[in-house]
Amino acid sequence: MNTRLVGTVILMCAASLLTVNAYATDKPHKKMTLAEKGEQARIESAELEQTQLQKARDAANATAEREQKVLAKQEANDWEAQQLEKARAQSEQRLSREQKYLQQAQEAAAQTRKIPKETSDPAQSE
Repeated sequence: MNTRLVGTVILMCAASLLTVNAYATDKPHKKMTLAEKGEQARIESAELEQTQLQKARDAANATAEREQKVLAKQEANDWEAQQLEKARAQSEQRLSREQKYLQQAQEAAAQTRKIPKETSDPAQSE
């Protein structure tokens, strides 16, 4: 019980010291003149402007990076489109050749070919 009483007294002393210290540091601040307030406002305004400019620069850089990524992706798509167009053109050429060969074969089949009759025997001509 005695130790409890001593602990409580010490706690109250510490609390009172902290309270007195807090009152001592809360001295009323010196009132600023209008010129000082204006100067402080200009300084704060300049700092705010600099932070806003930096944010704008960062945003512009981020936008430029995103644009580059989009352009790179589009270029990749352009390459794919070019490859598809090349493949389509090659396919059309192949089909065109096949059609040409088929037409030639049909024309050749439609013609009646006559084998020339030889008047003399080749063995006798020598």
